[in-house]
Amino acid sequence: MPAMQDPRFVDVDGIRTRYFEAGSGPPMVFVHGGSIGSPYNAYHWSLNFDELAKRFHVYALDKLGNGHTDNPAADADYTMAAVIAHVHGFLRTMQIENAALVGHSRGALPVTRIAIDEPARCSALVILDTNTLAPEDPSTPSDFYRKLEVAPVESNEEYASREPIANSYSTAHMTDDFVQAAADVVALEKTWTALAKMKTLGGSTFQPDVRVQRADTLDMIMAGRLNVPMLIAWGLDDPSAPVKLGVDLLGIVGPSLPHVRLHVFNRAGHYAFREHAAEMNRLIAAFVENISN
Repeated sequence: MPAMQDPRFVDVDGIRTRYFEAGSGPPMVFVHGGSIGSPYNAYHWSLNFDELAKRFHVYALDKLGNGHTDNPAADADYTMAAVIAHVHGFLRTMQIENAALVGHSRGALPVTRIAIDEPARCSALVILDTNTLAPEDPSTPSDFYRKLEVAPVESNEEYASREPIANSYSTAHMTDDFVQAAADVVALEKTWTALAKMKTLGGSTFQPDVRVQRADTLDMIMAGRLNVPMLIAWGLDDPSAPVKLGVDLLGIVGPSLPHVRLHVFNRAGHYAFREHAAEMNRLIAAFVENISN
């Protein structure tokens, strides 16, 4: 049975949290992207998880309010700070230390903040296509995701496929199981509860807190408080997080962190980790293993 067909659940500070676990060796934790209530979930790593589990002890969790993990318990927790705390709580609950933390999109800010706040939890950072950690830039389309919500929902599968279709250079990575896993999340009542909350709290609570957490984290990086090696990987053709953001992030991290590198995938969008899964897996494994040696 493929490892990502074996979901598990753990209580993280009162939040029932779904996760996957497999392999042995040095720990590696995958944190997916997406806002609270989006179809993003741990299964987004299905093309990376099993392969890297051959060399590492890998974990992938559904973030707070995503996938099959509980929604925030209170309106005040519809924040990036609460998402960061939940990922941190997962590492603490599972007693994961000295792990390579891999964060995509809105999963990149939590793993970076954890690496700063509690460096014993993190041995290396892998940051993928993130408009959330990278400094704001006018090249980023402000209405990309809003446009995807305009059309009526024809089916769970159709709704689950909208964002990856729009955000990918090629949709060959959108396997039936990938779409079905996201559609299963769309079918959950909790997903629509979270989306309804985000219609009001997204602008008033979540997004303002994202800006605060990003600014604070970048300030900490520039002050030299990030001390773990970082690999930044990006899709050259990313429509929602232009590659300029990756270059800008490198420019901020580089002066205070000697061991940082940027890898750009040609013919790849926001899902470069799936569109070029084999190459991405080799890149991540080599980066993490070279650090350990």
